[in-house]
Amino acid sequence: MTFDQPLREFLDEVAEPTPSVTGGGVNAVTSAAAAGLVAMTARLSPDLDDSDALAARAERLRERAGELAVADSESYAAVLAAGRRDRQDADRAAALCDALAEAAEPPLRLALLASDIAEMAADIATRIASALRGDAVTAATLAHGASRAAAALVRVNLASAGLPLDRAHEAAAAADSAERSAHTALASVNAHAG
Repeated sequence: MTFDQPLREFLDEVAEPTPSVTGGGVNAVTSAAAAGLVAMTARLSPDLDDSDALAARAERLRERAGELAVADSESYAAVLAAGRRDRQDADRAAALCDALAEAAEPPLRLALLASDIAEMAADIATRIASALRGDAVTAATLAHGASRAAAALVRVNLASAGLPLDRAHEAAAAADSAERSAHTALASVNAHAG
């Protein structure tokens, strides 16, 4: 998986019966799309006095999400490689544990990043008075889903390795924050509905 991959090729790769693109990669791409919606909404909202700063920050988050898609793919490849080691290999269990611990890092960073995206989207949704509110709400809800799924991946990886779940709790807290942001964004729709 690469960040410059054409969309159809990426979607075809997701559907293949190989683990080249996994849930973590799809999550990261979803987060990048949500950040893109935030940037677009900010740029098209003249009523936001900080629209340029919001758009620039969203673009940085979008780029970082793309990097995390690649990092997730690479870390999962390391887990698979460790799992394929000969079961008689005395270092196999330690290698697998280390690989799973490393594989928890990209989704942890993604859970935090997606929570930031959801917060930005909710902020915009509550401050704009236009048809673009739906795009901001979409960004917030996508980012919430990505953060929640990323938190689950952190827990799966750490639990599979028999490691402490402190980082899983950190990711879950980020997902909870993203959920609150998504609810705030959705409430802005109800507040402005006739």
